[in-house]
Amino acid sequence: MKNFKLTLLACMVMWSNVVANPRITYTLSMPEPRSHYFHVTLSVEDYSGESATLKMPVWTPGSYLVREFSRHIPKVSASEGKRELPVHKSAKNVWDVVTGGDSDFTVTYKVYAYEQSVRTSFLNDSRGYLNGASVFLYLDGLQDQPGELKIQLPRGWRKISTGLSQVGGKTKTFAFANYDNLIDSPILMGNHDVVKFKVDGIPHEIAIYGESNLDREKFLSDTEAIVKQTKELFGSIPYDRYVFLILLLESGGGGLEHLNSCTIQGQRWKFSDEKKYKDFLTLMSHEFFHTWNVKRIRPFALGPFNYDEENYTTDLWIAEGLTEFYESVIPYRAGLFTEEDYFDYVGRLIKLVETTPGRQVQSLSEASFDTWIKYYRRDENSPNTQISYYSKGAVVGFLLNLAIVESSGRKKSLDDVFRKVYSKIYEGEQRGFKSAEFRQICEDAAGRDLSDIWQYVDTVAELDYDQFLSSVGCRLDRSYADDIKESDAYFGLKHKTSNGRIVIKTVYDGTPCRSYFKPSVVIFTDFPKQCKETRRP
Repeated sequence: MKNFKLTLLACMVMWSNVVANPRITYTLSMPEPRSHYFHVTLSVEDYSGESATLKMPVWTPGSYLVREFSRHIPKVSASEGKRELPVHKSAKNVWDVVTGGDSDFTVTYKVYAYEQSVRTSFLNDSRGYLNGASVFLYLDGLQDQPGELKIQLPRGWRKISTGLSQVGGKTKTFAFANYDNLIDSPILMGNHDVVKFKVDGIPHEIAIYGESNLDREKFLSDTEAIVKQTKELFGSIPYDRYVFLILLLESGGGGLEHLNSCTIQGQRWKFSDEKKYKDFLTLMSHEFFHTWNVKRIRPFALGPFNYDEENYTTDLWIAEGLTEFYESVIPYRAGLFTEEDYFDYVGRLIKLVETTPGRQVQSLSEASFDTWIKYYRRDENSPNTQISYYSKGAVVGFLLNLAIVESSGRKKSLDDVFRKVYSKIYEGEQRGFKSAEFRQICEDAAGRDLSDIWQYVDTVAELDYDQFLSSVGCRLDRSYADDIKESDAYFGLKHKTSNGRIVIKTVYDGTPCRSYFKPSVVIFTDFPKQCKETRRP
């Protein structure tokens, strides 16, 4: 009996150590916005352990490149009350804090933020945009721990827009379920505009920074239509609230998906051009579709995340390529695009794939796997050795949908595949899908083997468009458009004009120019001036 009591006591002690959950609070401040530094305080209470390891992610989910965010942190300090704690940097993104046992301790550091993109963070005297992976350190081993984020705004700033939920009605205090949730919730701060709408009673917000010629009333209506149509495809909305963060700047563009929000960056004065406005809508549609495809329907390797290194998958053609397929389908179904708009979009994708020599070198699976070293590090020769899992993935998705529709007697489509993967694997098993599982669900919908499609994923086999287009009474017309003369020479190069010079950027394999030119060669210098000087009297 005595031994039993001792054993029970030991178990109770062990159990108390296991269930002891430290309280985690981040405080974000911007005392000098013009310095471009975010100041971060990480407060930890009821921590048990002789030391604590802090880490900074090297990449951000949705953008598959090691970006080394820790390079923007000049120093990390720690303290317990007034006592300074030793901090040792043990790796490029790792800091070890000697806590000395049970204690409350505080970590402080600054992060330089002056890169205008959806993947990074930016701070000046007019706004602050924060992508969490580039700002927040985490306690290794406690990534699943919930916590709070408190934000101290600079004087004169009034608004905070984020997918995080407020704590008890406090407008500057937010709760997060775990570290993934914290960094998957970008934050826009400043005096931006906010408009709201509801779909099925669920609140949606559009936070817009920057002056522009965007027709906001039309944009609000079109965004609502995209949300409704995407919800129609999947059948339900998987969040309690959604936030679109729109950054309208002089240059740049792009988007990044998050759990219940997204960030969209666009050029502020381009919206009077109808085609460019519709391209912006496809970007909106793309990032919102990711709410299901990627943030919930995801390749097995993409979650839980390893923030220390690359997370490899061969299925980005599904995550990104099939999302790109739907980015035009959704606006078309919503009545925002005409049939001509839709087929023009598909035609542009096909042209992009067919004029990229890299399609004969790199498969879709390889493009997905190698994205960490190739897609975001493109150079003058990349078109000759790479293919985009976005564009070719979308084209293969177009053909895959046709194959399923035709083989199922028009009873099934790619829509049914996504609904099945969502309900069976995400909702039913709460995990990511494996390649074989996704392909099997596609084949179940089609009612046949789809090896004729999978060859376009796993090999560099040329796409046979007419095999699938014929099922809907269409064919691919490879003739020149009305405004292009067939007799015009095809050089096979891409160039730019710089300071009066025409400079070659890329020379494509298999074209007339390949044997005669190489990138960076200057073809003409001050061409108009030379023409004038050499003109005969």
